[in-house]
Amino acid sequence: MTYQAMTVDPRSHPHAPWRGLFRVEANSGLVSDVSRGLDAIQPERAVYAEGDSWFDKFTPIGLRGTNLLDALRAPFLTAVVDVAHIGDEIHEMVSGRQERQTRTLMRFFRFDAILLSAGGNDLRALFEREFAGRTRPWTKPDVMELVHRSRHRDFFLPVIQDIGRFFDLRDDSPLNGSTPILLHGYDYLQPRPAGAQVFAGTRLGTGPWLYPMLRRANLDALQMRAVADAVIDELNEQLEDFCATRSNVTFIDQRGLLTPAAPGTEGPSHDWMDEIHPADRGYAKLARQRWDVLLAQKLGWDFAPDDLQVAEPGNTPSTAVDDIIPAEALFAGWQPPTA
Repeated sequence: MTYQAMTVDPRSHPHAPWRGLFRVEANSGLVSDVSRGLDAIQPERAVYAEGDSWFDKFTPIGLRGTNLLDALRAPFLTAVVDVAHIGDEIHEMVSGRQERQTRTLMRFFRFDAILLSAGGNDLRALFEREFAGRTRPWTKPDVMELVHRSRHRDFFLPVIQDIGRFFDLRDDSPLNGSTPILLHGYDYLQPRPAGAQVFAGTRLGTGPWLYPMLRRANLDALQMRAVADAVIDELNEQLEDFCATRSNVTFIDQRGLLTPAAPGTEGPSHDWMDEIHPADRGYAKLARQRWDVLLAQKLGWDFAPDDLQVAEPGNTPSTAVDDIIPAEALFAGWQPPTA
């Protein structure tokens, strides 16, 4: 897909009618709460957002805008009914209380678009399975396998199946059966000792998530990055292929757009706030270069020819390798971890 961006960024040069989305909290799952929120806003358009911390208000106290929903801009007065939860895996979004909540809200409210952020915490679960749960010592063939995309193919099969179940919830809704869905992939990240902060500038919080596990396998920063890139590439490719089989679903490939954090850093670096969450500038870049135009078109906005330009390509290449020779070079100096 060739992505387009607005010629004028509404975040830097706001112009009517472009503005941020107005969030309606829906974690209670109550139709009455959503109805009151929408009545208070009286929006021209309404979108439904399910997902993880990339959508939820993952913002250290003292900062703002560190989630994608805050970064998006739309040409209509747009409400976003937010049911995202920090830490959710996709199976949680399509089972139990959350499945019933989505089914209920889609039965009572007509949405103009559905935004889905899923797979990031499943990616973290993959690392936990590969590293935290490992009982035998690492060998060089073991770690060399990890930088191959195909090594992680089977892990994501149930993830894709659960994403399909979310699409089915949309399909089964009389009001929203034809509502467009926008689903994003994840960008390349540098595993590093940077955890999330409850208060900006402090160490109070959680994480890092990937770095400790990769470090226990005695991987250096380049090797960590190659492993992470292989996992992210496999997830993105499976998401793209699957979305192409479903009606009115658009996959947004964000790979290579953000500048990875510097290895070894413990705080904000380049476009990243911590190890797995972009900073406000990173989310703003993703919004402008991938999301704003697509969302506006789904909401029914007609652009004039001079309004748009070709969006920035992804300029950060993957460091995953599928050939034995570069893999051997990457791990030439690797030594098994000591007990």
